[in-house]
Amino acid sequence: MEPRNRVLRRFPNHHEYFIRAQFCDEDGQDVYFNSRVDNEKIIHRFKSIFNQGIEIAGRTYGFLGFSHSSLRSHSAWFSAPFVDDNGTFQTYFSIIKALGDFSHITSPARCAARIGQAFSETPFALPLEDNDVRVTEIPDVKSLDGSRVFSDGVGTISRSVMEALWVNLPSEKGRPTCFQIRLGGAKGMLALDPCLTGSVICVRPSMVKFPSNAMQDLEICDVASRPIPLVLNRQVIKIMEDMGVPVDWFFKLQKRCLSDLHAATATTAAAAKFIKRHDIAPALRLHRLLQRCDFLHMDYREEPFITSVVGAVALSELRLLKHKARIPVSKGTTLYGIMDETNFLQSGQVYITYDTLGDRFEFPPPPGLVLVTRSPALCNGDIQIAYNNPPPASHPLRQLRNCIVFSQLGQRDLPSQLSGGDLDGDLYNIIWDTEAIPQTTFSPADYPNVQPMDIGRPVGKDDMADFFVDFMKTDCLGVIATRHMIIADQEKLGTSHPNCKKLAQLHSAAVDFSKTGNPVNIKDLPWANPHRPDFLAPGPQTKLRDRAEIDLEKYIIQPKEDEIMRPVYKYYKSNKLLGKLYRAIDEQKIWKQNIRPMRIVATTSFWSRFIQGVITKCNRRGPIRWLDHCDTARRLRVVYEEAVFSAMSNFSEHPVKPISELEVFIGCILNNTGVQTRRQRERSIRLKDEFDRITALIMAQLRPHGNTVVPLTGYESEMDALELCLACVHIGGERSSFASERYRRDGSGELGSFRIVAACALLAEADMFEQGK
Repeated sequence: MEPRNRVLRRFPNHHEYFIRAQFCDEDGQDVYFNSRVDNEKIIHRFKSIFNQGIEIAGRTYGFLGFSHSSLRSHSAWFSAPFVDDNGTFQTYFSIIKALGDFSHITSPARCAARIGQAFSETPFALPLEDNDVRVTEIPDVKSLDGSRVFSDGVGTISRSVMEALWVNLPSEKGRPTCFQIRLGGAKGMLALDPCLTGSVICVRPSMVKFPSNAMQDLEICDVASRPIPLVLNRQVIKIMEDMGVPVDWFFKLQKRCLSDLHAATATTAAAAKFIKRHDIAPALRLHRLLQRCDFLHMDYREEPFITSVVGAVALSELRLLKHKARIPVSKGTTLYGIMDETNFLQSGQVYITYDTLGDRFEFPPPPGLVLVTRSPALCNGDIQIAYNNPPPASHPLRQLRNCIVFSQLGQRDLPSQLSGGDLDGDLYNIIWDTEAIPQTTFSPADYPNVQPMDIGRPVGKDDMADFFVDFMKTDCLGVIATRHMIIADQEKLGTSHPNCKKLAQLHSAAVDFSKTGNPVNIKDLPWANPHRPDFLAPGPQTKLRDRAEIDLEKYIIQPKEDEIMRPVYKYYKSNKLLGKLYRAIDEQKIWKQNIRPMRIVATTSFWSRFIQGVITKCNRRGPIRWLDHCDTARRLRVVYEEAVFSAMSNFSEHPVKPISELEVFIGCILNNTGVQTRRQRERSIRLKDEFDRITALIMAQLRPHGNTVVPLTGYESEMDALELCLACVHIGGERSSFASERYRRDGSGELGSFRIVAACALLAEADMFEQGK
């Protein structure tokens, strides 16, 4: 696999000496630390892993480090000693020493966070020396009294370097102008400054976290390639309710979302747009397959697996809508934040710019008032009003894309008013719907800085290991957020209640725990009524009947044998907005009557009609001898299905019960008790990446020349790829001997997605013929 962080990129031929270990319960979930249960043996076991390492195949993998995100997911990197390509013996000490100088840091949490920068996932990198890139430092922009840093975490980049980055990025990333980066000891955002000449990167002191000589590559964590659709969440909805946003606005959005879900599964054309909007199997361009089916007057519901894909995505969206109040906002978006380098924007002004991607997004907002916030938003002042002020067409800011630009003027920068945000890669939510402008706003929070825990000496490996385990024991971020929702619902003042304000401050401290090492004492949390509002109740169960049907059943949640000590909650009918939105959706009724795609049985084979419709124009080039490629097609099917079977096992939380092929295909682990857990969300992100990798590998075998003209030789013809793709579509309908063997071994059974993959490749190849390439 491609190196995903700085350490692995430095040792491209020694990845087997690095592992990432996750610390969790037997069922894959976070260990539940109960005050009434002695977990000392578990803690001792975890600490022994950090102190003594992990023995695997004769190697001892010792603790190396962890990124901020891996700390949250309770996973850490371990490495075994090895000799690198230069003959140097590499150990923990040599690897960490090469990253930078951390000797001046005396806080275990802060030291771990700084070392963790090297373990951040950076899929792409630009070699600086090879591109003659110069790195320079520019001063931070501060308020007049020096107390506020308006440029906290953001630097600039010249057009020449930006264009060099475009060459190193995949084509689907487009041509971004804002980049989330790691560079030596610096981290943050780099945004295009059209005024810079030459190949130059400008970093600011607020970006540099530690001195480092590891400046060979500009590492890219993410890019602002497109706007992110905005969906509301329960915390934001509650604050907006308290701000006086009309209740009807929320119900109108909810009703529109349900209508869109119903329409998405009703026709093949709508299903194609739905699949594209949710980015399902992008490497395959699955939406193009559905579009061709619609062109051929074929209903997608005639094909069982495609039906199950559309249904699973629709069901997932329905559940998020009901159980998490994830309501899409068409006149809203989510963007990376950067600073106006030109001084054009006045205090309280922003500039919102993004690509509409055809008709997928509405046009950026005109001049006027907008709501700006950032997740997590618990304080009632975490949503503020700003004025969107687009610059003239010729202004340098107009060259920026897919970002929100904040002003550098005023007494306090706007990002810091939004749940303590900055510009080192934070995402900001913007709403410009005039119906959502509130009657009132609240003052933003201004919590004092918490000093990191100091041990008074340089930090050692054992100190960081102890911090990791202590973090697992004492992190109570989720508890605080839930308590906040309960009290906000029960108290008349809502999020303005003193207990909610206290919880918001404790939540801010808990967010910073990973950097300061100062945990929140659970005893400091305000008391809440043991009864919970109904919108916090778990949802119905999902059972996958077969690949063509997803059903919902009511059930009573029974505690697992090892969860008897967990509290059992009772729920009441909430009369606040979140409760009303929750009860407005009858999940089972809406699913069965309005959304679930029902299988259609056609008189003629779906696949025979599809094949005939796709290759008709290709026959003009001569006979298609696909039978000559059947053996190759069967081998490719085995390779694909073995990779899918592995993903089904590797991404399951259960040691012997794999997830379904459907879950692998859509890149989403379905929770049979409602919405996903945090771990399932994190696994789903990695699962989606893994399936994209699998399909990219198979597509490269099916279409080795992609969308370029085939360089004809004496051993191949322009028809070879088309014939192989067609053979794979036919072979995909056979009963797989490999799958039958797997079924006898582990009960996984027959897979059905290879034919879909082959059909997408066949369609892409046929399109080339139609276009005369």
